[in-house]
Amino acid sequence: MKKPKVLQILSMYHEQGEKILREGSEVIQTGQYDIPHLCNLVKNVEGIVLKAPARITREIIDANPNLKVISGAGVGLDNIDVQYATEKGIPVLHAPAVNKVSTAEHAVMLIMALSKSVIPFHDEMKKGNYESRDTLVTRELKGKKVGLIGFGNIAQQVAKRLKLGLEMEVSAWVREFQPSKHGIADDLGVDITTNMEEIFTESDFISLHIPLNKKTKYSINKELLSLMKPSAYLINTARGAIINQDDLFTVLKEGKIAGAGLDVFDQEPPAKELPLLSLPNVIVTPHVGGTTVECNYIMSTTVSTNVIRVLRGEEPEFIANPEVLKNKIQQ
Repeated sequence: MKKPKVLQILSMYHEQGEKILREGSEVIQTGQYDIPHLCNLVKNVEGIVLKAPARITREIIDANPNLKVISGAGVGLDNIDVQYATEKGIPVLHAPAVNKVSTAEHAVMLIMALSKSVIPFHDEMKKGNYESRDTLVTRELKGKKVGLIGFGNIAQQVAKRLKLGLEMEVSAWVREFQPSKHGIADDLGVDITTNMEEIFTESDFISLHIPLNKKTKYSINKELLSLMKPSAYLINTARGAIINQDDLFTVLKEGKIAGAGLDVFDQEPPAKELPLLSLPNVIVTPHVGGTTVECNYIMSTTVSTNVIRVLRGEEPEFIANPEVLKNKIQQ
């Protein structure tokens, strides 16, 4: 039986996922992801698996009217034109929630590192400055207020660790009340609010956990940042473009907030001369919050298995646009 062809753009997060993909399909792999190149390659395949920063645009989708499936290599979908794929009747797959523990741990790590001045102490000790213990400040986390922007899978895991493990006070902003989330919040002792300004005004730490879309892009701006306490910190393990980076740089540079922990950036990889990277009160990591060994294995195998299922005419376990399947059944 002839195997379907799949275009793999960049490597997957774990070799086991690539093995599953090769066993179930004929893989055409590329590390080049400019649009003309991908438009040419996509003509001869039935499926696509891609990892950011590669993108799937409407031009690429239009290059092959017989495309059967598109899948991100992990959780996020902001590098795929899901709306256009849906219009064309193409299932878009990913591996939602599988990174919730890894990313939550990373957010908690950034909170702890900032409160304990881990990086400044490390830098001073490397210089032989043991006396830094008398000049740098550390703070207890017990009793401090954390504001979560969003209360999805990852934010819930963060809340659990901060509330039950570190005895912090946790509040979460949601766009609208949902009974299921409210129940989880009640069980954890987390306060739910639809007032974002309240979160920014009252929190000692603010951790972002919302998706990137038209409503959220650059939504964390100078108006909200200016509400924060001078002693407060901002944590972002979601998507970089949620924050207006110029506004964040300004408030950090002027000392209007204490610092930030950033795992994601508007442009990835960020430019080496990005002003934020030069600030001493910022901890940065290269978008690795959800890429632990354990999470990478689950993500890759889930994605590959899902893609092969669709190419075999079966329903996927995870799909971002389930209406596509409903339409096909009705047809």
